[in-house]
Amino acid sequence: MFQRIKSARLNNVNPVSNKRKNENQSQEFDIRKIWENENDKWRAVYDRHIKSGLPAKLAQILMRGLMMFQAPTQIYVFTFYVVPYIFEDYDSWVNYYMKVLCWFVLLNGLANWFCVILYSPAYRKSKDNPFLQISNHTGALPDRFEARCEQAASNQNQLNGHCIYDMTSKEGLPWNYCEDCSMHVPPRAHHCKFCKLCILKRDHHCFMVGNCIGFKNQRYFIILAFYAMITGLVGGYFNYRYIQGVIWPQLNSWSDLFFPLTIFNTIFGDIKGLHCLMIIHQYLETAFGFIGSAYFTSQIAITANGKTLFEVAKNVPITNRNTFNRNMKSVFGDFWLLNFLFPMTLIFRQRDDGIHWDGIKIDHNANKQWKDDGEIL
Repeated sequence: MFQRIKSARLNNVNPVSNKRKNENQSQEFDIRKIWENENDKWRAVYDRHIKSGLPAKLAQILMRGLMMFQAPTQIYVFTFYVVPYIFEDYDSWVNYYMKVLCWFVLLNGLANWFCVILYSPAYRKSKDNPFLQISNHTGALPDRFEARCEQAASNQNQLNGHCIYDMTSKEGLPWNYCEDCSMHVPPRAHHCKFCKLCILKRDHHCFMVGNCIGFKNQRYFIILAFYAMITGLVGGYFNYRYIQGVIWPQLNSWSDLFFPLTIFNTIFGDIKGLHCLMIIHQYLETAFGFIGSAYFTSQIAITANGKTLFEVAKNVPITNRNTFNRNMKSVFGDFWLLNFLFPMTLIFRQRDDGIHWDGIKIDHNANKQWKDDGEIL
């Protein structure tokens, strides 16, 4: 007996401790397996919920409704209450020009907001798409147009799984195939699982406006973010001054400034409807100011480098050799600074067409691996 104990000690073998160790490892494995199974279940539910399109639709209705509420009520409050109060010690002409400035900011913001919504950056499959070619040359119209890369299906092995369309010495960017849309898409176009469309030069899906930001509407989105920043920060400061000087002395307590209590006290007549409206505006302007600042600064920085938010977030191995001015013209068109004064769509069009990209290279053989899954963006 002593010999067995001595032998066990020499071999560092403890039957009891080994049993407990095996039990702990088994419990850890069971917990990890349960966690992975639950995570897969929640992931499947989340994917089904996203594919249904309900979250994106609800966000679209909410944000567009909020915009339709905020714009007319805020210009009314500023025209008749805030501007006269802030500039009461100035000449009447100063009041007049400040009101004109408020209307200028409002109209520019609304114009760019509508342009972001109405100018769709989607790349759709259609028979009249000029960038697709027919599969036969008999002169008769085919059932559908096919990309040149579909016609060259027999050479796919030579293309390394990619499609080459109208490749020039300046370009050399391969087209990709979208499984969801069942068609080949140009370089820098990616599928959005919220819009269920392929987007030219996709930047991101914006829930604030309810649609994707891409080649055809990015210029308006950047200007919209700029005016949201101005409205939120400057307008929010003026609104705060009015609340501090006029509304605050009439409140019963500082708790009246909290949003739920503000609505409750307004219903029961303790707070005037106008004062309630301006308190709500303060919350919205503060939110719009910070969100607009974040979007505007990030979009300007990314645009200056000739990239998109999608390409930066997904680590797409893209190289841009264009100058700062060329990158800005690619988004805004010539004389791009004038876009901050008025949408210059009809006068100064964009330099690129969303399909061919001069000075851009994408290294598909790079070691960086990225997945075009549309997550978050």
